[in-house]
Amino acid sequence: MASSGPPWAYANNGRIAIAFLALAILFLTFGLLAVVALGSDAALASATLLTVATFLLVFSTLVFLPRLARRGGVSFSVYSRRSLDDAASAIRAVLESSGRSSEVRVPTSRRGKPRPVRIVTAEGIPARFRIESARNPAAADGGVGWTEIIESFGSADEAEALALREKIMARLGEAQPPEA
Repeated sequence: MASSGPPWAYANNGRIAIAFLALAILFLTFGLLAVVALGSDAALASATLLTVATFLLVFSTLVFLPRLARRGGVSFSVYSRRSLDDAASAIRAVLESSGRSSEVRVPTSRRGKPRPVRIVTAEGIPARFRIESARNPAAADGGVGWTEIIESFGSADEAEALALREKIMARLGEAQPPEA
């Protein structure tokens, strides 16, 4: 099946978070070993290693762990120039065309207000589709903004997941992602 739009971007969020946390632990270990083994002679080097380790721990905690919680361990994403509701209805139509019942949820904030996110799930499909507004200047100027569609990967069957993504792209059938 030929792709009818921009390709889906792959992200292994779990591997990224683990790599940064492991690097932080490695720097932390080397810094502590330098202090214990060499004492005050290695104070500057160990302070540098401990500072880098602290930065990596804080950075990965603030950046990658929330991303891991939102998107899951493995995800695919694509941009669409549709509203949240249009993208959700397109994904829902593709899921229902395969004979499965689907559901669109609008999560609420802690204050009870709806957030600008749609989550589409279907019975029998382990993947979850998160649809959110992309942060870009076009939306701020009152123009039509971009919507990011994120598939949190849950299917062990790659062929089925790829076919589902192709059907969604055919249904959305549109433009290129926003430029940075």
